[in-house]
Amino acid sequence: MRDYEFYYTQDGSIGLYSYTYDDVYHSKYGALTEAWEKFILPSGIDKLLNTKENINILDLCYGVGYNTKALMSYVINQDEKFLKQKNFFKNILKNLKKEIKSNNIYNESIDSDKRIDFRKDLSLSIDSENEKTISVINIDCLELNDKLVKLSPFLKTVFTPQEIYEKIVPKIFDCFDTYWIIRKKLSKFTLKIALRNRRKITEFLDLKYKNDYDLLNSNYKIHKYVNFIIINALLNKYKDNYINKELKIKLTDRTNRRFFDRSKIKYAKFKQNFRYNLLYKFNLFAFLHNIYYSYLSIRDKNIKFEDAQSLFKLNFLVNDARKSILTINRQYDIIFLDAFTCSKAPELWSVEFIAELYKRLSPRGVLITYSNSALVRNTLLENNFYLGKILDAKTGKPIGTIAAKEKTVIEHPLSNYEIGLCNTRAGITYHDPGLSLDRETILKRREYEFKTSDLMTSTQYMRSRMNKNEENDAEEW
Repeated sequence: MRDYEFYYTQDGSIGLYSYTYDDVYHSKYGALTEAWEKFILPSGIDKLLNTKENINILDLCYGVGYNTKALMSYVINQDEKFLKQKNFFKNILKNLKKEIKSNNIYNESIDSDKRIDFRKDLSLSIDSENEKTISVINIDCLELNDKLVKLSPFLKTVFTPQEIYEKIVPKIFDCFDTYWIIRKKLSKFTLKIALRNRRKITEFLDLKYKNDYDLLNSNYKIHKYVNFIIINALLNKYKDNYINKELKIKLTDRTNRRFFDRSKIKYAKFKQNFRYNLLYKFNLFAFLHNIYYSYLSIRDKNIKFEDAQSLFKLNFLVNDARKSILTINRQYDIIFLDAFTCSKAPELWSVEFIAELYKRLSPRGVLITYSNSALVRNTLLENNFYLGKILDAKTGKPIGTIAAKEKTVIEHPLSNYEIGLCNTRAGITYHDPGLSLDRETILKRREYEFKTSDLMTSTQYMRSRMNKNEENDAEEW
């Protein structure tokens, strides 16, 4: 039996369904969209970037790396203009210094003092361009499944129907809605004749994410260098054991190979197996030539690959996150908590585990999660976090939770009603003393506490709030 199954999401990225956890890694709207809107944009990375020499990020439950990839893409896009400018000025300075030295750009009549002043002014102007701090992003990626970590840089991102239609169909024809009506009818028909596991995944996604199709943001893209940087980091970690026999089987599996980018697989194989036979040399040279000009070109119009790669230090910790976290002494500016839902992975939502994250968060750092549940929020509150909501930019509805040690960091604090929900039975937390209990034991302990608790249920709390509001309205009337 397979551990997981891939599926394409609406933004062209690839989602995963886990058979072990009976849960999906990403929403049907898209892994990239979710990463950008729930983690990257609310993280405040724009305020940190290039104000600190080192920015420390913890990506908890890396999966196939969309949060890390989105973050890296954001950083490269933000730094691209400055790094191009920096390299341009370096080249100008280098060439001018040569000419100044040989006196080719000066007339003999020019005063030597003026020449010295010109050199000083030129050097100062170049130095001022380079005064800006370029932040190095240290990313620690924690993940239990090493197969997913190894596969992560090979996943494709395809063009979405939206992007195809925007390019092909003239905007005067409003046929995009028609397309989605037809697509919906076709998907219902194909679902009836689909394999059982495919039907299960689709039904699961529809149940979990009830809203219909929403217009996607085409700016949510993975930068073309990102996967190559990750490949290099994984090669440094695994050495000759990166693309092993087991991974080759996964990459060539007939049902899954359509999800993988062949050029990136070839790049990784070449980097790993640098001793190749002579007959292969010519074809390999042609392949590397294409890779270079397609992805890693260092022409003036693009940031250099080496410059982009130097922005990041990636560290992969492949183990139970509870064990990995105890080995880390670093203080993080941003923590992405992207574990499976509480009922599927309670060990990563326990009071004791969150306490370890609190210890490793910097004074003005933030912890970000997609969860809005009373249980998760109460766990964070019990660990002395200040909490806020992550709001959808389009609808204004909460799509996640942000936690911090300092109250001033929180932009949209929880309301009294939301804090009240945390104090109901729904907010009863998981406990894992020693960070060693198995999943079933953690779930059973909370279930027992839930049944024997004197706290109000969330339904009772909501009714009492409604009654109070009605009484207040009656008094005002």
